[in-house]
Amino acid sequence: MDVGARTHVGKVRRNNEDGYLVRDGLLAVADGMGGHRAGEVASGTVLAVLRDYPFGAGEPAAELEQAMRAAHAKVRQLATEDASMAGMGTTLTVALVCPGRVHVGHVGDSRLYLWRQGQLRQMTADHSVAAELLRAGQIDEEAARVHPHRHVLTRAIGAVPELEIDLLEFPLEAGDGLLLCTDGLSSLLDEDDMLRVLVEHSTAQAAADALVQLALARGGIDNVTVVVARPD
Repeated sequence: MDVGARTHVGKVRRNNEDGYLVRDGLLAVADGMGGHRAGEVASGTVLAVLRDYPFGAGEPAAELEQAMRAAHAKVRQLATEDASMAGMGTTLTVALVCPGRVHVGHVGDSRLYLWRQGQLRQMTADHSVAAELLRAGQIDEEAARVHPHRHVLTRAIGAVPELEIDLLEFPLEAGDGLLLCTDGLSSLLDEDDMLRVLVEHSTAQAAADALVQLALARGGIDNVTVVVARPD
């Protein structure tokens, strides 16, 4: 696949606590949280663990879960060793692209979208207070968009002792593309915006750059990170 990626600090934040990984069929985005640069440490740590993990020896879904749990343990260890890192955490959305199939591991409110036959479909579920209320039927989509706790996570790598991971898989058909992003993109662009940019650009890198630029043009209120994978 043709893969492009970009991250940007945005127009408001001082530090970029986002990060991404592109490595041999492995695509990931992470959005860290915590004071005193702890968010940067958290996101950077999980991506480093994934980068160094020996994928390919076993069953993909099991390996993905093991790698994410190893990343979680590493973040917890660092937070224990350094008091300034206490409570740090990060979102993590990972796609392991195999022949004809995609395996996804997901924690937090970063997202993975499937781009298929001219449509963009969100495949991951946001782990935020507002999203949980929406799924429970307690609020509607309009209320969820403006809910004061829409960015408060209910799950994060490293932040709590027990890690709950969403694991999913789906077929990868000819012509399919993938979009992974942090909430710095998805909070400012809707799916129609994203799809329009993907269609307008002929390479994954051009699309990733354009998506970030559009988020910046709309305020850039958070760090923004995008990974685009499309057919060669």
